Amino acid sequence: MLSYLGEGIRLQLVLLLTLFIGGCTANSWRYLPEHDEIPTSIYVVGHGWHTGIVVPSHLLGAKFDFLQQQLPNANYFEFGWGDKGFYQAEEITSGLTVQAIFWPTESVMHVVSLPTEPASYFPQSEVIELKLSHQAIEHLLDGIAASFAKNKHGAPTKTRPGLYGRSWFYIGEGNYYMTNTCNSWVARMLDQAGVPIRTTLTLTASSVLSQTQDALDEYLCCLSQSTTVTSAI
Repeated sequence: MLSYLGEGIRLQLVLLLTLFIGGCTANSWRYLPEHDEIPTSIYVVGHGWHTGIVVPSHLLGAKFDFLQQQLPNANYFEFGWGDKGFYQAEEITSGLTVQAIFWPTESVMHVVSLPTEPASYFPQSEVIELKLSHQAIEHLLDGIAASFAKNKHGAPTKTRPGLYGRSWFYIGEGNYYMTNTCNSWVARMLDQAGVPIRTTLTLTASSVLSQTQDALDEYLCCLSQSTTVTSAI
């Protein structure tokens, strides 16, 4: 009888654990790691008004072979998307700012080769580390790859050296406008990877960073709670 009751309690705890995890992840985190899967770190970096996404170079597949050729020996790559004129300008003018805000303009991708982890490479920037599953990484990389415009040979086209370090600008896919900014691009990429973040009206770096931190806190909370309940079982 005691054995039967014990098994019944065990089954109830398993059910509660399942419901709890579902409550943490429903309509929020998607593509969470499988039970025995080791997640991989990606990073969201805030540079004042602008945010970018940093991905370990070993994760990039054949669709990013051009980076291995043009920016070799990188341990990480930072990706950013933005207005062609504003992003590439050596001097920011009021005319460029107004044009970037009020008129749809061409876009560029900015790619930086990082030799070290982003927290070391960007000591003055806010860096948030997120743990993603293999499935989430694939969705993220698909979104980033699709953000490069392709020439007639199906390859991205670089335009000029980037803003810092070893970096290049490439012609981007899509237009930049008031509600489609560099930061909303980061939000869309994270959402594509299953990270809970708003894809509409997420226009500023502070909004991206605060939502990313909230997503991280939710992930850690659910992980901690599920580990506690599993240990109890």
